[in-house]
Amino acid sequence: MDKDGKAISAGRYSDLPLRIISAVVLAAFAIWCTWVGGKTFLLLSIVFSALIFFEFRGMVKTELPLRVAFAVTVLLVLLYASYLVERPATGILLVAGGAVLIALWELVIGRTVWGSTALIYAGFPFIALADMRNGEQGFFIVLFVFACVWGADSFAYFSGKGIGGPKLAPAISPNKTWAGFLGGLAGAAIISSALALAFSINPGWMTMVLAVVLALAAQAGDLFESWVKRRFHLKDSGNLIPGHGGVLDRIDGFIFAIAVAWTIAVMLAPAGLRSDPLTTGFAETFFGLPR
Repeated sequence: MDKDGKAISAGRYSDLPLRIISAVVLAAFAIWCTWVGGKTFLLLSIVFSALIFFEFRGMVKTELPLRVAFAVTVLLVLLYASYLVERPATGILLVAGGAVLIALWELVIGRTVWGSTALIYAGFPFIALADMRNGEQGFFIVLFVFACVWGADSFAYFSGKGIGGPKLAPAISPNKTWAGFLGGLAGAAIISSALALAFSINPGWMTMVLAVVLALAAQAGDLFESWVKRRFHLKDSGNLIPGHGGVLDRIDGFIFAIAVAWTIAVMLAPAGLRSDPLTTGFAETFFGLPR
């Protein structure tokens, strides 16, 4: 009985050491780039976005024609260039208009929208990262999103593996449980609160609301990627990261979380998308930081 129990326990966490090493290395590099900011962080965001598109395109390639993928690639390159030359509004308009036109083309020709989805899936988080890092409070705000996602992922993993119980969405992702879902929400609140305290910021109830919202977004992003993988009969999005699979298997939740944070920031910004920096209202509302 004990031997079986130990074997089961070891099996549950057999991939844990490799997962931890990979996660620590990637997290340290991401935090360093975020701290440096400027062109370094912008280049990280470009690589991040390009890898999202590369892996997503690989997942859906059977229903994504090469000419559509090429059009998406061109639009993404133009988006990156617009931020590098400090003309972000041009890039955002190109991506928004391009997504609509590609979706219309796809619906007429193939009755799919994978190309436009790929453009938004890779372009939106790039825009969100670049805009959220801008400004005096940008470093803390991006770190806060990281903390929410990493806290949600870590606590969901351990509570899901350790507690188990009823499945959250068995038709999409059979391994996810309600225990993991609730553990993820708690983890986001705990880790983000610890980060806020480390920055001498008192995490009030608005901070906790934001943490939970971002954790919900992260788990929705995880489920979306799981649904795409199941739709195309894939186990992982790739094999680039040891212990995790592909890049998307590691950052799927972050894609949705940073996009939601950016959307909230736009709604709270004094002049909407024209605000510079975009995060002034966001920082004041959720963290009590001055404009």
